[in-house]
Amino acid sequence: MHTQKRPHEVTSSTFKLPARIRSPHVPLMLLTLVLSLLSAMRADAHSSDSDNEDKEGRFMLNVRGGVAIGIVNAERDLKTLGMVGIDFGVAISPRYNAYIVLTPQVDLRPNIYNVMLPVGFQYDIRLARGLYLYPRISLGYSAFISTASLDIGSLHFSENQVTHAGVGIPELGLKYIVNGRFNIGIEPLSIPIVFTRDDYAAWYRANLFLGGTF
Repeated sequence: MHTQKRPHEVTSSTFKLPARIRSPHVPLMLLTLVLSLLSAMRADAHSSDSDNEDKEGRFMLNVRGGVAIGIVNAERDLKTLGMVGIDFGVAISPRYNAYIVLTPQVDLRPNIYNVMLPVGFQYDIRLARGLYLYPRISLGYSAFISTASLDIGSLHFSENQVTHAGVGIPELGLKYIVNGRFNIGIEPLSIPIVFTRDDYAAWYRANLFLGGTF
């Protein structure tokens, strides 16, 4: 059903996606990743070392950006979006490898803004001195904002409409820490999944980031 609103009127709605694809097995995928991360964290907690020679401290702050490509229920104007965000993490394990992370971020293009406020868990797996592979899983809130009237497939977005949803983001990245302080890295796999009780949309993202450990 298409609902037109007067210009400048702000509306709020739930995400309503095409009926052809519903109720994905997202919870099972997220649960599998969470269990893997918890297992790795348990191994880290039993380490005899009390700190990590590669990292100056337990705090992490990165700025990242990239591109998002729609893979499910993300058509036309939602197909290609830019991405900007920050990561703030606090290590909770003795060797500073397991993090609780706050990752506010926006996927965007003109007239469309997907503002996400997820909290997640990240575990750094050491590959070599200063080089880490990390999986991360995040869950949180998404506000999908359209500032112009848009028709995307069977979806209609009114001008100044805010669509409230949840978001889950499984990610995999590679990080190099220079002199224990400076982070540089890439996330070749990031899949934000915006969902409600019945519907969802998903994007594939590739990101770069710079930051620090302190």
